[in-house]
Amino acid sequence: METRKLQQTGGRNGSSYLVVLPKDWVLRQNLEKGDTVVVSEKEDGCLIIDPRMRESDESRKTEIQIQSNLRWGITSKYLLGFDEIRVVSDEPITNEQREELKQVIKRFVALEVTDEEDQMLLVQCLVDPSTIPVQKAMKRTNLIASRMLRDALLAYYEGNIELAKDVADRDEEVDRLFFLIVRELRSAIRYPSMADKMGIAPVEALDYRLVVQYIERIADLAVDIAGLTNQPVPKQLAKKIDSVSEIIKEMLVKSLSNLFTFDSDKVAWVMDAEKEMIVRIDEIRNYLVSKKPKISQIHTQILDILARIGESAKDIADLALPRD
Repeated sequence: METRKLQQTGGRNGSSYLVVLPKDWVLRQNLEKGDTVVVSEKEDGCLIIDPRMRESDESRKTEIQIQSNLRWGITSKYLLGFDEIRVVSDEPITNEQREELKQVIKRFVALEVTDEEDQMLLVQCLVDPSTIPVQKAMKRTNLIASRMLRDALLAYYEGNIELAKDVADRDEEVDRLFFLIVRELRSAIRYPSMADKMGIAPVEALDYRLVVQYIERIADLAVDIAGLTNQPVPKQLAKKIDSVSEIIKEMLVKSLSNLFTFDSDKVAWVMDAEKEMIVRIDEIRNYLVSKKPKISQIHTQILDILARIGESAKDIADLALPRD
């Protein structure tokens, strides 16, 4: 850490103030006289000097060698915010490798192969992160995950295998949105000028990163419920479990909406709802134990999964704090 004295230009009545930047820092950033930097003010009054000013038509480029773990290579570069990824090889790229790459990029929003050569594939991200608001993408992700939970439970109640498979297929869309949101949030943290453009404060970026992780987890848990679909569930038992799921669905709705518009009453409601959820789950467990002959352990697994979803909803509510 270094300190610098504030200097005033134009004498005592001058209207401008200067701070001398450390020479070592200027050299490390490859800056020269006349270069432009971004100066942005944060919520706490701090000024950030960003040497990495990005114009709207500027793209970040990188190159990777085609490798056995191609999925990891593409994922890491996408999440780091690169707009253009050159996949190169010392040998001619095979048809199998080209097909593998195309399958990998299906996981990411707006990632496409735009050029091909014998030993090179050019992958580009064809969307500006700031044009897709993070809050909007999060709401859509939550909506898909909530519908997956609803349909997974319906498939489980009815023993509907086809609907269960449909739920599993929808998880891919949640993953695509998850990666897009993480990419945007990383860009917002890495480039203060982009954070300002997106309207996201650093503390919000951290909270949103946790929230989208919870939502992605809920979608995975919905897939787990769908995977337990077998025979139709007795109506009395289905009714009991559905009463728990209705509480959890409302917890999810209130938790996410409260993240963007804080209301302390909603937080209190979610906390009380979690307690009610735990009580009802315990009652259903006791009911299952009392039945003779014993009912399948699958139903107990469903209760465990619902409890984990409820915990995730509560964790989202915990992140909702007043912004003022």
